Amino acid sequence: MQVLMPVDGEPERLDRQLQTLHDVIGVDDVAVTVLYVHEEIDTPPDEAGDTVIDSINENIESLQGVPETIERAKASLEEDGVSVDVVTTSGDPKTVIRDIAEDVEATVIIVAARKRSPVGKAVFGSVTQSVILEGDRPVLVANQ
Repeated sequence: MQVLMPVDGEPERLDRQLQTLHDVIGVDDVAVTVLYVHEEIDTPPDEAGDTVIDSINENIESLQGVPETIERAKASLEEDGVSVDVVTTSGDPKTVIRDIAEDVEATVIIVAARKRSPVGKAVFGSVTQSVILEGDRPVLVANQ
């Protein structure tokens, strides 16, 4: 089974994603692609022009760095004997997650919902909501 696990910089969400993988899918015969998406800077052109923004977006990984959760996810999964690939890229997370899921032929996507108030729990974050509603494959939402 091929799993796509989009990860951000929040350790608590990563913990919930890893726990969901263990509890719902298990780690036998599983391969996981851990994905981190740097959001591109999207501003209207000014006197500096598009080339400055394009240059920043091309170098965004070095500007923002990759969160430690990426290495933590990889190490944890490898310790469990899971085959792991790490993909870091930039773009609109909603689109990139769906595109990478198709590229790796993911069987399922495991996302983590943000903590919200009791009323807010009925509504997911925009990325999670988009992956669920606009995607073409099953999505497991790791909740608290």
